[in-house]
Amino acid sequence: MKSISFGFTANIDLLANVTEQFYEEIKANATGEIDTVIDTWEKFCMAVASNIKKGSGAEYIVTEPSILSRLEKALKWKKAIGGTGIQAGCAASRAGYTSIVNIPVISEELASLVSDYENLKLIPKRTGEVPKHYILEYDNGITSNRIIFRKDNEFSSNMIGDAFVNEFLNVENNVHWLLISGYNSFDSSDEISHFLQETVDVLKLMGKRKPKVHLELASIWSLNEQRKIIKNMKGCIDSIGMNEDEFHDLFELKKPLLEYEDEQLINSIDEAYEHLGVSHFILHTKQFSLAKSTQYDTNLWETSLRNGNQFAFARASTGKICSKNEIKSLAEQSPLNPRGEKLRDITNERKDITICPGYIGKITSTTGLGDTFTAGLLVEAPNKFIELVKMT
Repeated sequence: MKSISFGFTANIDLLANVTEQFYEEIKANATGEIDTVIDTWEKFCMAVASNIKKGSGAEYIVTEPSILSRLEKALKWKKAIGGTGIQAGCAASRAGYTSIVNIPVISEELASLVSDYENLKLIPKRTGEVPKHYILEYDNGITSNRIIFRKDNEFSSNMIGDAFVNEFLNVENNVHWLLISGYNSFDSSDEISHFLQETVDVLKLMGKRKPKVHLELASIWSLNEQRKIIKNMKGCIDSIGMNEDEFHDLFELKKPLLEYEDEQLINSIDEAYEHLGVSHFILHTKQFSLAKSTQYDTNLWETSLRNGNQFAFARASTGKICSKNEIKSLAEQSPLNPRGEKLRDITNERKDITICPGYIGKITSTTGLGDTFTAGLLVEAPNKFIELVKMT
């Protein structure tokens, strides 16, 4: 059985849908400028209203506790697992893959949320209170998305446990890929720098046992910090992934990526790849997913891209993490996205880019789709690559 490994954060998600009454209250109080750090109710309302209007997703740090208390009382909430590492681990394990997950802190509450995942191996650094994230899901009539709010100072920058490292150094396993993420959990540049160095040190310590490494980006409070993460991790990673909202923010596009004409969209991806300076670039969107590389034949990613699309679509359709049989059944019953098919056909003759169309169907939930896509991608991701120069 294939094994896959994920790190480095874990939290508990509180999920709620934006009701019409709540949205009217939000719009009435939405004043001021957009800020990634929320310290007043008016700033909170502005963040929600602006994202719903654009149809975008985002993550915000809330420094005033009364805002989250007021939010908690305003809507009905349900609990779920949260954090890229643990969500991807759960998605992979439900589909039948062994998942090894580093988490910085575990509680009885978090353990109970993942108790029925048979193939999931959590390796916590310590026990204690697990942070909670408030996730607002909405549908603006055109698209669905989610907005995340969390407290500041959630984790210390020492998050990777010795037991997790020892899993690679001392235990025989079949781990081919390691997902690294969680840099958006920190509130200061110094903390991010410390965690980046910790990550690099751990990867070096793994030596020859180090698997292929995939960095998944996430919305963060500073573009400069996002660029610093990419710059510092270039020499340690094999691929980097992001969604269309993260792509839009990172490369400061004038309009949402999916609103560009086909040629413009592909050109913007080609240009972005040159700026990233990584071997493989993975983009996952509502319409398609793609792999881009000027060094290697990207056709090798086709199966894993399709697998990621199917994992994410099954979760979007059902609102839950699905088994392999459920994933396959839903994909077989659903048509492909026409825009994704068109972009695939346009780039069909190119070896440096592979595009796989997504699926169309009713969306039940948008939470965790990027993490679930990444799980599906990595469990079937190629381990060896064919260099383009050797093919010519």
